[in-house]
Amino acid sequence: MRRRSLVRLASLSASLIVALCAAAWAASAVWKVTHAESNSATHVSSYRWQEDAPWFGGLSGLELSDDGLRFTAITDRAHMVTGEITRDKGVITSLRMATNGRLRDADGAPVAEKVEDSEGLALAGDDRYFVSFESPHRVLEYRSAQVRALSAPAAFKRFYFNASFESLAYGPAGELLLISEAAARDAQVSRVWRWRQATGWQGLGPYPEGDGFLPVGADFGPDGALYVLERKFVTVGFRSRLRRFDLSDQGLSGGEVLLNTPLAQHDNLEGVSIWRTASGTLRATMISDDNFFWVQRTELVEYDLPDRR
Repeated sequence: MRRRSLVRLASLSASLIVALCAAAWAASAVWKVTHAESNSATHVSSYRWQEDAPWFGGLSGLELSDDGLRFTAITDRAHMVTGEITRDKGVITSLRMATNGRLRDADGAPVAEKVEDSEGLALAGDDRYFVSFESPHRVLEYRSAQVRALSAPAAFKRFYFNASFESLAYGPAGELLLISEAAARDAQVSRVWRWRQATGWQGLGPYPEGDGFLPVGADFGPDGALYVLERKFVTVGFRSRLRRFDLSDQGLSGGEVLLNTPLAQHDNLEGVSIWRTASGTLRATMISDDNFFWVQRTELVEYDLPDRR
């Protein structure tokens, strides 16, 4: 009886997945016809990354070296991994891990499971990097063997659980930019924050979201512009959008849409790194968070971007 029930459940699950995939394909086909004009990015490659390790999955933050050949990534369970990317004619063909290990907290001990939701990653050079967390809402600075928590304003406590500091970027002027995925409980609390060594955190106002897309990753490009990866969940899958902003003391401006994907074209893209190829082309490399769910996948996705006119 139990075996029969399991078989029936498996059959129903398979049918549901097929139906959902068909719905996603149909929605995607319609979207391509009506929204093709909103893309200026060119797809280069998509590479599925698989590792037989219990920590693997949930990849949410990504940084590449200036030449795009080395990567650093974090999972949303406080694990960091580094490695190398191999390409053939610009297309990713393989990844090779070099190191991996658990992040440490400000007390020097491995980050505890109850506060392990690491989301944003920003490399600052010279063995220095920053990681943002959603539970509790905080940013840690790593420098060689030292770890410290950046002093947080009281306003950080006003953000919602599992909907805050997904996006973290390190700017050319030595500043950090932090963007909350969702608005805070208090409408007066800034959603965009800038940190400088001399002054600490400064609120820069709201984030100009639209059409249901929420910011989940950010990086400053070699051109000095800020690139923000956005995500939208639509019943049977994800859509992704990439926008280009300018940053000033007044906050974010611009917001040109460079990439706007149809439903389920990619998985749950959360991390983004912007760099230039050897030929000088601006490229975005993005990574997906599979939520440790077998239906989803971890993939690296690359698009070439237009330079500003």
